[in-house]
Amino acid sequence: MKRRRGSKSREARLSGKKILLVVTGGISAYKSAFLVRLLKRAGADVRVVMSGAAARFVTPLTFEVLSGNPVPEDLFARRDEPSVKHIELAAWPDLILTAPATADFIGKLAHGLADDLPSAVLCAAMGDRGTVYIAPAMNEGMWRNPAVQRNIRDLKDDGIFLIGPGNGELACGSSGSGRMAEPEEIIDLVISAFAPKALEGVKVLVTAGRTEEEIDPVRYISNRSSGRMGFAIAERAKMLGAEVTLIHGSVDIEPPSVDRIKKIATASEMKSAVNRSFPGCDLLVMAAAVADYRPVRRSAEKIKKSGGDLSIELKRTDDILKSLKEKKKKGQVIVGFALETDDGEKNALKKISEKGCDYIILNMLGKETGFGTDTNQISLFRGNQKLVTSPLISKKKAAEFIMDTLIEDGKIKKAVR
Repeated sequence: MKRRRGSKSREARLSGKKILLVVTGGISAYKSAFLVRLLKRAGADVRVVMSGAAARFVTPLTFEVLSGNPVPEDLFARRDEPSVKHIELAAWPDLILTAPATADFIGKLAHGLADDLPSAVLCAAMGDRGTVYIAPAMNEGMWRNPAVQRNIRDLKDDGIFLIGPGNGELACGSSGSGRMAEPEEIIDLVISAFAPKALEGVKVLVTAGRTEEEIDPVRYISNRSSGRMGFAIAERAKMLGAEVTLIHGSVDIEPPSVDRIKKIATASEMKSAVNRSFPGCDLLVMAAAVADYRPVRRSAEKIKKSGGDLSIELKRTDDILKSLKEKKKKGQVIVGFALETDDGEKNALKKISEKGCDYIILNMLGKETGFGTDTNQISLFRGNQKLVTSPLISKKKAAEFIMDTLIEDGKIKKAVR
């Protein structure tokens, strides 16, 4: 397989597509002007709807000039021709994108409120199960608010797709979660929404996050996995049309919108959950960081600090990946992960042989790669051959890189059951 050279040009990839951009009242509204330009360059017909608060940050005239279409603001504005504007706008696009989506607007969507033109348009569109994406943008404290997170979960359950938010510098001067995704990332996901569904009808099982093996009620053995890589793979598989089941341990982020989610805690629970779901899947991507050892005995009470040292006897956990070798059916594809600090390729090739995987994805632990980072550099192996190595890219891009490479290699299909 030839080395991949990155994503194709965005030019004309949205030709003939109608995109309705909803802009709500946050400082990130200035990014939406750049987003309109990218959408237009990709060939899309773009119309913009703004909330009253959004118009305080960027004028409607800006979006009228960039989109080439008028920007309605008032739900009750008088018109020359009889029409119900919010119904007309809801029925027009192939995809609706809200960027930025403020905490207030997310709350309106989650509760079916429709007191202005943008919320009325979304209310009508969601009722018809239209394709809706939202790109949240807010302060980290607002993003972590339990009520906001409940609203996000409800919107995911309702079929809305979430883009971001990312981590970085915020308008308030602090740094953290809540930053609106960059226009380039948003348009790539919009383009993906219209791409051929290469995994249509394929059942994908993804594991993610870390397991925790208890020492006593307050202590446990674990690792630094955040779940970002596995979640990004699950999200990418869903965008490609797959039916996705996600099994995850402890994580630092919200899970993506997929078909089924099972949360577990320990390596034993992960094994049981995988064994239940594996027979029905076509592709397993084992991205979870499962603990290799667990305490032989768990104390029922908190272990008290004493004057001397403490020794904890550990026992090897079951090797989930290796155990699936004997259960694998014709046509099923298994992808494992290898996180290494040294001799990466040697260890990856050894792992693919010992565990009976079809593919191994290697990433080396470094300052910008591995656990707890937003970026990764991965190599993908099949048999004793290295197929491809990525540049240093975001984990979302790495997931796209992995899934696209697997599809191009031609082994993923509906398994014989």
